[in-house]
Amino acid sequence: MLEVLEKIKDAEMEAQRILDEANKSAEKIRIEAETKAEEVFEKAYAEAVAETRRRLIELEKKAKEQAEIEGKSFLPRAEKQIQEVRAKAEKKFDEAVDAILKEILPS
Repeated sequence: MLEVLEKIKDAEMEAQRILDEANKSAEKIRIEAETKAEEVFEKAYAEAVAETRRRLIELEKKAKEQAEIEGKSFLPRAEKQIQEVRAKAEKKFDEAVDAILKEILPS
């Protein structure tokens, strides 16, 4: 009977040792998984930031190009309007001079 109790005690000790090893292994795996998850998160975050910066640069470039296109198309229209205003101003000036001359000079 003593022999049986010793075998039971030995088996319990072995079981406890196996359980302790399993707990250590589980803890090691948990720590490694947390570390790996953090690395994956940091990598994903860095990639997201880089992609956002790339898209921002692309949007800025497109906005600049669009502004240049609009500026180039606006400039000729503005110049044409300036010429029209000048022509109308000259015509009005000439009409005003003629009107003043008619008032001043007898016909």
